[in-house]
Amino acid sequence: MKLYNELEKMAEKENIPLFKISAASGQGIKELMNYVSKILKELPKEDLIEIEDRKVYTLEKDESDFEVEVKGNEYTVKGPAVENIMRRVNIQDRESMSYLQKRLETSGIYERLRKLGIKEGDTVKILDWEFEWYN
Repeated sequence: MKLYNELEKMAEKENIPLFKISAASGQGIKELMNYVSKILKELPKEDLIEIEDRKVYTLEKDESDFEVEVKGNEYTVKGPAVENIMRRVNIQDRESMSYLQKRLETSGIYERLRKLGIKEGDTVKILDWEFEWYN
């Protein structure tokens, strides 16, 4: 308590608001939040980024850099584009699998498989994974 009293005296001397709060009881939280809200409203609004100063860097990616080998009812997809997609996928995670589905569609892989005549029940191999094709 001695340290708090010293802090309180220093804050008063420097004209700095000091709020004694308790997460357990909620004491002082409302007062602190009201003060923060008041200060935020008084701050001048500024653009955080000047449009002229902003530079956007992108990597050139060749989404079509893949090939498909067909052997009977097995379609093996290979290439840097597929490897790049699969590095970002966790097969055990639903959201990750949704990402995989979208990327395979937007990269043109699904379209290529359809053009090659893939049918429901055929096998698609990508790296070490095998999937059953369905529409």
